[in-house]
Amino acid sequence: MNKLLLLSSFTVIAANAQLFSVGVLGGAPFNDVAKDSVANGIRSIPKSSNFTIGPAFQVSLPAGLRVEVDALYRPYEFVLAVNNPAGSVQANISAQQWRFPVLLQYRFGTPIVKPFLEAGVSFDHLSGLSSAAKNITSGPGRLLHQSDASAVLGGGVDVKIPFFRISGELRYTRQSVSYFDSFSNLNQAEILLGIHF
Repeated sequence: MNKLLLLSSFTVIAANAQLFSVGVLGGAPFNDVAKDSVANGIRSIPKSSNFTIGPAFQVSLPAGLRVEVDALYRPYEFVLAVNNPAGSVQANISAQQWRFPVLLQYRFGTPIVKPFLEAGVSFDHLSGLSSAAKNITSGPGRLLHQSDASAVLGGGVDVKIPFFRISGELRYTRQSVSYFDSFSNLNQAEILLGIHF
């Protein structure tokens, strides 16, 4: 009886291991969070360290579907520069961008290599704002929003290796609002690599 119970437990654990997976994603954005542009004599100079990293949680569903929820961190930084006859004035705007995408993925292909397409929404938030980001109260560079809901589209491929799975994908995110007046880059594209267990 005990052996049957133990065998049943291992079967349930093995089945759940195929249904649920956890992993880590890391990648590089193709563009900065801020635009290199000029508005009303104020120039924005992007300075972000262009990387993304965070955990990923996946739940497999029937018919090749899967739900993925991530918690991704990305540095957010740019410099505002004003040149006037009295000299140059600069303000360093920085924060941490947190994105929480909820994605529905469709996988197809062979059991070992599975291309996938994904779509969903990302709930984004800026935290740890620098004092300069809080002190600009009007004009270009002013903080407009700290939170946002963005549309996400992407595609990639999973490769199954014994004991884990490697993924690579291209992901596009379209923010619905600007964080900073005149300078936020609403279109974000990045390449992400993942290891899932």
